[in-house]
Amino acid sequence: MQLVLEPPHMGKNWIFFANDLANDKGFVAHEPCYHRIPDSERWTVNMYLREAAEEFGLRQFIFNQCQWEGSTGWEFWTDNKVKIKAVVEKVAERLGLTVDTSALG
Repeated sequence: MQLVLEPPHMGKNWIFFANDLANDKGFVAHEPCYHRIPDSERWTVNMYLREAAEEFGLRQFIFNQCQWEGSTGWEFWTDNKVKIKAVVEKVAERLGLTVDTSALG
């Protein structure tokens, strides 16, 4: 799995991606496919992100905007860089991965 934080561009805000998700083959965004791919890393990433956003007071400002096979991406509808960084770093820590947050300043 690879974590990527993309700065705002093309009408979007900061987006936190988890790419190269293991066991995600067959994911279809508009289908309830949890039972078809129960071992996908998607569910863990999404859960950790929602929990971290709740912890840092951003739960109502995140939206899972980018969903396709192998990737999940959450857009932050806030410009609070301190909280975005806290959420992203918390998720990376829980996953045992690193993420470059240098663009946040």
